[in-house]
Amino acid sequence: MSSVSNPKATPMISVYMPTCNRLGLLKRAVASVLSQTYTDFELIIVDENSTDGTKAYLSELCEQDARIKVLFNSKQLGACAARNRAIFEANGKYITGLDDDDEFAPSRLQQLLDAYNPNDAFVCQGFTWHYGSKARQVDTSPMCISLNDILSYNHATNQVLTETYKLREIGGFDPEFAACQDYDTWTRLILTFGNGKRLSGTSYIVHQGHEGPRVTSKPNKIKGYGQYFSKHQNLMTKSNVANQQFMQRVAAQNRYWIWELLYDLKFGYAKPKVRYFLAKLLPFVAEIRRKWLRSSNAN
Repeated sequence: MSSVSNPKATPMISVYMPTCNRLGLLKRAVASVLSQTYTDFELIIVDENSTDGTKAYLSELCEQDARIKVLFNSKQLGACAARNRAIFEANGKYITGLDDDDEFAPSRLQQLLDAYNPNDAFVCQGFTWHYGSKARQVDTSPMCISLNDILSYNHATNQVLTETYKLREIGGFDPEFAACQDYDTWTRLILTFGNGKRLSGTSYIVHQGHEGPRVTSKPNKIKGYGQYFSKHQNLMTKSNVANQQFMQRVAAQNRYWIWELLYDLKFGYAKPKVRYFLAKLLPFVAEIRRKWLRSSNAN
């Protein structure tokens, strides 16, 4: 397929995508970018020394479409370093990202670009979370995302669109983070450039039902939330701290007692807190019932 040029003078959007040994998933992600209704983009793929045929696939891809640029790392440096390499070599006025196991809805780039305001730190939209045969939509309501908002919860989801210079000015992603790198990056964008904006609906698909290697493990997620808290704690209110502690609890999958729930409800986000409490309560009650039945049968 040859490069497609837009007859109008349109700004270029750079899309960064790190990858490592997930060829089947990568093909789906790339196809979703090539299927965009907005065609003035460059896709920058950073390969982290893959050994599964990814290099040959990417080399062929570059020959087929001039909008695709591939950077090969001689060793695995991590997703943050890979993203940063792409960010600082990007040619687009605007920039966004895509994980290699996820995909864009066809009109995502056009929707985000149309809604972008240079007075905002970034624009983003909700996502559809796929668990194999099941799916649910997350963060689909429009909102202005303030610093106070994002210090309690990552309302910006896992990808945003912004101007490339803004992402470069804050230094890109922090490679010291074990997880929550996106959360930290969006927070720093808001801290530097003002509020972010979230559109209604969804245009990004997060896939969790695949059998490929995972970027973020449970221990890394727990560590990532701890790193986020340590880095931004000085900016947090009492409410922010309580909500951060709740997210760390969820990441660790710790039990949630009723008195802890009642205290936390004072700081908002009632729906996810009640949902998590019930999810932890039901197995606990079921276990008590099983023990009672065993005891009754023994007597």
